[in-house]
Amino acid sequence: MGLELFIPCFLDQCAPQTASAVAGLLDRLNVAWQYPEDQTCCGQFAWTAGDPATARRLMRHFLRVFAGAETILCPSASCTYMVRHCYPQLAEGRREQHAVAALASRVMELSEWLAGWGPLPWTPGFDGSLVLHQSCKGRQLGVLDGAREVLSQVKGLELLTISPYYTCCGFGGSFALQHPELSRNIGEAYLAAVSATGASGLVSLDYSCLLHLQGLGVAPDRDLKFYHLAEIITMTENQV
Repeated sequence: MGLELFIPCFLDQCAPQTASAVAGLLDRLNVAWQYPEDQTCCGQFAWTAGDPATARRLMRHFLRVFAGAETILCPSASCTYMVRHCYPQLAEGRREQHAVAALASRVMELSEWLAGWGPLPWTPGFDGSLVLHQSCKGRQLGVLDGAREVLSQVKGLELLTISPYYTCCGFGGSFALQHPELSRNIGEAYLAAVSATGASGLVSLDYSCLLHLQGLGVAPDRDLKFYHLAEIITMTENQV
């Protein structure tokens, strides 16, 4: 029971520092939490690749692992969206549909949970400007306003915006594999728009987007940095 932490597979494998930042954040808030070690992928990769059978198998594992959690906290808008909005499409039979509906209502994306928490008991610090990445799933979940509210507590941080035309990073999961050239072109245009603002980098609710953009952001004419929201709000000014 209580709060259980769901760490997406791409964070576990590619950005463990972000997962550690989330755990440290909960500790600083004096929130009791658990990490179920049997957890694995939510199934989003299979769902977007058109493999509902694999996605359904992973959904059922997720249901078993998190069956007893009061709150399932996830530092990823895309994985939260998968559980809330795609699991109902995968569920078979009335019993499983009820189980999915009950579980989906208990899954919260990190920024929306923090927005409901209220003011942080410390003052984060970041000396500079960042663009808040308005990820596709962040927009669909409706959590971006809450993310801005949370980030407004960061002393010294200026949040900049770019045209909504550039909101997609070009990743799209399997889209980047199926259409690599188009995916790269979208990402390059996005990074050019970010650079044009004068921002020092990006802050996102989805590290999967950041991983894609980091791969494109190594050009010598760019000096962009990439942060998950959890990393920013656990920073102090001398860490920037």
